[in-house]
Amino acid sequence: MMQHSIENGMWCRGIITELIPTEKENIRKYCSPTKLSVCEVALIQIFMVDFGNSEVLIVTGIGDNHVRSEHIAEQRVVLNDLCLALRKSEPYIEGLLKDIQPLAQPCSLKDIVPQNSNEAWGEEAKVEFLKMVNNKAVLMKVFGEEDGVLIVDLQKPPTNKISSDMPVSLRDALVFMELARFRSNSPGSHCEKNTILHYHPPILPKEMMDASVMVCHINSPSDFYLQLVGSLDFLFLLKRIEDFYKSEDGENLEILCPVQDQACVAKFEDGVWYRAKVIGLPGHREVEVKYVDFGNTAKITLKEMRKIKDEFLNPPEKAIKCKLAYIEPCKGTLQWSKKAKEKFEEKTQDKFMTCSVIKILEDNVLLVELFDSLGAPGMTPTSINDLLVKEGLASHEVGYTIKDNSKKYTEVWDPSPEEIISKEVNSLNSVSAKSLPNENLQSLYDKELPVHICNVISPEKIYVQWLLTENLLNSLEEQMVAAYENSKWEPIKWENDMHCAVKIPDNNLWRRGQIIRMVTDTLVEVLLYDVGVELVVNVNCLRELQENLKTMGRLSLECSLVDIRPTGGSDKWTATACDCLSLYLTGAVATIILQENNMTWPLPVKIFCKDEKGERVDVSKYLIRKGLALRERRINKLDNSHSLSKKPLEILLKQEDSEVTKNIKINFDSDKKASDIISEHKVSEFKEKIIEPRTPGCYKPPVIPNMKVFEAVVSCIGDDGTVFVVPKLSEFELIKMMNEIQSNLKCLGLLEPYFWKKGEACAVRGSDTMWYRGKVIEVVGGTIRVQYLDHGLTEKIPQCHLYPILLYPDTPQFCIPCQLYRTIPVGGIWQPDAIELLQELLSKREVEIHVMELPVNPWEKLSVHLYFDGMSLSYFMAHHKYCTFEHSEEILKEKPTDYSKKYEEERWEIRFEELLLSETETPILPPYLPSPLPPPGELYAVQVKHVVSPNEVYICLDSVEKCNLCNQHSDTDGSGVSWESESESLSEALQRLNTNVETLLPLTDFRTEMPCLAEYDDGLWYRAKIVSIKEFNPVAILVQFVDYGSTEKLTINRLRQIPLHLMQYPAQAIKVLLAGFKPPLKDLGKTRIPYCPKWSMEALWAMIDCLQGKQLYASSMAQEPEQIVTLYEDEQYPVHMSLVEMGLAEQDE
Repeated sequence: MMQHSIENGMWCRGIITELIPTEKENIRKYCSPTKLSVCEVALIQIFMVDFGNSEVLIVTGIGDNHVRSEHIAEQRVVLNDLCLALRKSEPYIEGLLKDIQPLAQPCSLKDIVPQNSNEAWGEEAKVEFLKMVNNKAVLMKVFGEEDGVLIVDLQKPPTNKISSDMPVSLRDALVFMELARFRSNSPGSHCEKNTILHYHPPILPKEMMDASVMVCHINSPSDFYLQLVGSLDFLFLLKRIEDFYKSEDGENLEILCPVQDQACVAKFEDGVWYRAKVIGLPGHREVEVKYVDFGNTAKITLKEMRKIKDEFLNPPEKAIKCKLAYIEPCKGTLQWSKKAKEKFEEKTQDKFMTCSVIKILEDNVLLVELFDSLGAPGMTPTSINDLLVKEGLASHEVGYTIKDNSKKYTEVWDPSPEEIISKEVNSLNSVSAKSLPNENLQSLYDKELPVHICNVISPEKIYVQWLLTENLLNSLEEQMVAAYENSKWEPIKWENDMHCAVKIPDNNLWRRGQIIRMVTDTLVEVLLYDVGVELVVNVNCLRELQENLKTMGRLSLECSLVDIRPTGGSDKWTATACDCLSLYLTGAVATIILQENNMTWPLPVKIFCKDEKGERVDVSKYLIRKGLALRERRINKLDNSHSLSKKPLEILLKQEDSEVTKNIKINFDSDKKASDIISEHKVSEFKEKIIEPRTPGCYKPPVIPNMKVFEAVVSCIGDDGTVFVVPKLSEFELIKMMNEIQSNLKCLGLLEPYFWKKGEACAVRGSDTMWYRGKVIEVVGGTIRVQYLDHGLTEKIPQCHLYPILLYPDTPQFCIPCQLYRTIPVGGIWQPDAIELLQELLSKREVEIHVMELPVNPWEKLSVHLYFDGMSLSYFMAHHKYCTFEHSEEILKEKPTDYSKKYEEERWEIRFEELLLSETETPILPPYLPSPLPPPGELYAVQVKHVVSPNEVYICLDSVEKCNLCNQHSDTDGSGVSWESESESLSEALQRLNTNVETLLPLTDFRTEMPCLAEYDDGLWYRAKIVSIKEFNPVAILVQFVDYGSTEKLTINRLRQIPLHLMQYPAQAIKVLLAGFKPPLKDLGKTRIPYCPKWSMEALWAMIDCLQGKQLYASSMAQEPEQIVTLYEDEQYPVHMSLVEMGLAEQDE
């Protein structure tokens, strides 16, 4: 038979599995040949042979009593008449379907039974089963057939994405969740091994090579883990993992059934997410994991682990398993003692070490010898292996020959740079922190000098020590301890730059120091100039530095990286850049090259170190590549020996609208044209606005105008129906930026081979040969799908048209992606014909955007109502059957007027009868009386009611001045209208009027300057006047609230005729211009005020901050032709001086 299935939403083939008649004996007839009439059936159950589900149909009022517990789990439908949902198959339909076997195949998971074999499958097992497989494509592995039922396991397809919730094996998942158990004792997972994700093995150093390492986890001296030191990539990997998995995206990657050796991301006890792999399944829904970048293990719950994204899976493991060479536990023992483990941890845990690889064993285990020294030339490093033996905590392996370091060949070498430096350090007599011995370091200019980096504060403040100063530092420490260990504190008047001996509170060491500043009477900030550390200590920790301790020069030098500057338009380095540099450089051995031979402080240097692959890395360039720094062009100064062949040229560069000229002197070859010099100057300025890509999504998201309604231009319609718009306020800035890009982006060189990543920012040369800011959407073979960030358009282009740089990274994306609010396209997605209509209708069209809902993520779509020529786009698309409204009342709310003057001939019905009605008469009223200001020279209290621009505001006199001035007016104004003398104030009159507003007549006269009452956003009515008619379809009037100065566009239903008695009060708000300042000449790059482009928006907000909530005073400067005043704070300080100090205005004498 055929049934209209509610669950499947269509007519389906079915078989009756149960019939309950209406008779009192309630005889059950399972597939009985007995025939019943439809009217004799109380309940019928039907199995859908093509879908596998069952539905129960119940007759209203009759079948309710026959519902049993097994019926509750099925889809139940209550009907008055079963004929509405049941049909007997027609003969011709049976003929069409007779060769089509039932599509629903009964299956059973192999070899599993309920957790409690005495009970049936529980409801939780059914819910979890459905959660894992519902509406998903799965791989079904068939093991056999029993009584027409397939014995199977459902598995995750090899091609499935990592984000899929489908487990590798459904059987294993149910058993792991303790909802089922295996029938046999040795279940053996049948999942394919290639479905389990694995990390790449760690990169190992070569045998008989030395490497800088950090010991990250210790089990014993024969089982510990270390990381190679020198690459910043690992820090960025950890940062990206943490940012992703603490967001909502990471929460959707839960693992339902972990598998042995499966790669994953697990939360550690510090609450941070790290890469891990499953190493054990102890049961009770717990998992044992190993953190592959550190080597430690932990037991966690399913809630503390997530699936790993491909981009986090690709980097190799960082933790390398190691074993100390040549040694073993003390003789007579098989295990390492607790004391040996503690000593080993004390000497190595989380410390930078030098590792000598003796041999690479099986399973990539390194046999190593560890040294706690930095391996400086001329010094004997301390072997941790030998140290454990000497302290009786280990013994040498059988057959090991102890090294004899006493017999060495005597070789004579020329003095090395290190030896030269050591001699210079010993001979220095000055320890001034403000100067350097130029004669001693100029000889080292442009030479590679090995150093130990002792402290990193920022890229412009790095402290280094020469490698051979360790013995000097130890000797100095011994002298300091001997001199000050038993010393007593004496009161001394400390001052800046004084030298002192400093006791370090944490470890009771004494260091030489120099006072930077006095923090308080008892706290001082000092620089420990031998180790490059700045700290704040109590004056009790200071002693006067003895003269004999001043003879040795300071043992650390302050350096600064050259050719880079901070990102983000700031002159301060970000915390991320400082932390990254400090983590990976502090304690490392590196090479520096002095960049200038006329010594400055700090030393301008380039720093080179080796990464984990042993490759030489320029730290400055690395920071640029990672987006933590910008390249800064350095102008090399010409030597005097070449100055005879150079000619100076003075070029005057004048800025537009500026009276200030800059005198720039440029040295260049005699055959070089001045135009080339100017061109190079502009190019270098433009290059400052270009940086290499940092991380995906490094451009700023679009800025949504801070208004409910704004005008915009549709730049593009996306393939999914997204409407990309550019606010009209931003059009000028977009055009200006595009012009600068086209005129200056000629300086790019040839592009080297580059591997693009999804989401990476770039510069795109479009099909129109123009350059745009872009983002990689997808990499497809030799072509790349990119999105033009400022226009929204997406297209495929060849790789040769992309360049891996950022253009104007601090300028937000101009186009805003929008979606129609509560509008559902037919089928859930916009169909191709609907997209074509939207493109034809809206492309390059000016529209009005009504913001309805802001996105949670600034990169997501803005929910809006969009109007074109007064027509609602949602209503237009619904009218043409492309979409529906989520709420039907929205259709009526947004339905436009019947006729649009742009597309149809306007129809007017002219009737004059209504013009003769008495309620249409509007009394002739005079304009509002102006509020006078006190004469020039007087200082009076005011309040600022409205700010138009930084130098144009509306003020209101405080009550005392207002009363004194109002008393000077007669009771009759110049128009001859006489006002009755009333004691009622304006606020009282308006308050009384708002209680009776329904009695007021609507406004019918819309002349300019017409007095009226207008409804403000707070629902109250205030005095206003008409400025202009803003729109005609529908009619919208621009009014100004005369007691506040603000303006607003209102519909005519929010306007009323003003009662005559309210005209006796002068307009409270007085428009004035502020004296003493003017717009600056050098902030043309800032966002402008649209209606007053000579001022920047930043200046406007700053002025509002200066005026808000403060007691202000004014002094009139002029009253004709315009009111000009100077505003003061606290009766003496001009308000505009704050803008001048911030560089947002200039003083106007």
